[in-house]
Amino acid sequence: MKHWLIAVIGLFICAQAVISYAQAGEDGQGRAEWEKTVAAARKEGTVVISASSSELLRQVLATFEQDHPGIKLDYHSMNGRDFRARAEKERDVGQYLWDLRVGGTDASTYQWKSRGILDPVRALLALPEVADDGKWIGGIDSLFGDKEKQYVLHFSSSLFGGLVVDRDVVPEKDFGTARDLLDPRWKGKIVMQDPRGGGSGNQALAAFIMKYGEQFARDLLTKQDVVISDNKRQMAEWVVRKRYPIAVGMGSDDTIAQFQKQGLGKNVKTVSGDDAIGGDVVILINRAPHPHAAKVFVNWLLSRKAQARLAETAQLNSRRTDVKPGNPELALDPRRMNQYLRMSNEEAVEAKLKAQKLGKESIK
Repeated sequence: MKHWLIAVIGLFICAQAVISYAQAGEDGQGRAEWEKTVAAARKEGTVVISASSSELLRQVLATFEQDHPGIKLDYHSMNGRDFRARAEKERDVGQYLWDLRVGGTDASTYQWKSRGILDPVRALLALPEVADDGKWIGGIDSLFGDKEKQYVLHFSSSLFGGLVVDRDVVPEKDFGTARDLLDPRWKGKIVMQDPRGGGSGNQALAAFIMKYGEQFARDLLTKQDVVISDNKRQMAEWVVRKRYPIAVGMGSDDTIAQFQKQGLGKNVKTVSGDDAIGGDVVILINRAPHPHAAKVFVNWLLSRKAQARLAETAQLNSRRTDVKPGNPELALDPRRMNQYLRMSNEEAVEAKLKAQKLGKESIK
């Protein structure tokens, strides 16, 4: 009986692999190769990922195990700064424990690329619905933030949403864009995610430097009594409870949404820049211990099924052309792709390093 059950489970898993390719219209040879990849991934048994501290993102990514039974998702939620510090210490002693990182980017992401700590994630794209250029806003090349178009793949992008305000306290007529952060009325009413390292606070300050100049960013840090925090849940609680009704650097964190589901902060809104975009990426760590499972996960993550779940549950705006935006107010305009400031791309690294330096000089 036990052997019969094992055989049935095995047939079911193989059938799932066949179905995924059949639905995508793949030829027999490609389907056979994919079946080999899935079988090898099952032998590895696990894919190890680090992801940003978004509970809704975790909920969606956890469904990977439902779609690919036999491959365990070993999920570790942490911010990018802590992940990089941990991974580098492990690598220094010869431990290569990570397959993938999912979340935001900063200057260190591209420094890792230059140091050879990343492998090309583009090489993993296998499913026809994933490798099809026409399935992606701007085409596949536009998904990549690195100059080589190989290593840092954006699966979601939105008009930059690093600034949120409570409209009960900060009405739209008095605060329309980030330029209004320097209005004396908001002195002592702003909290910012610490810009001295990586993360969304650094990205927000870098965007201000690129759009308004370095003096604007310096005045914000030195003249507005900005409170600095590296705890996004604390930041979100301060905003919804109106202690600090303006928050810079919330990024794609969903803590505000969780408070709103509890009836708090119903009028907390994102103030988008109409010409800057940021987003979430997936990167492949060099010497990944589970290369086949990593390949299966990446193709699953970029599939229409998974992207639709991310849009519906985590309110992310997929880069897929066949998935409706999870947050339409911050959705990209495909006609303007060449006009946006791409804050998650390698081209923004210089501004992010300036923001780090300015933060260290200005924050005491």
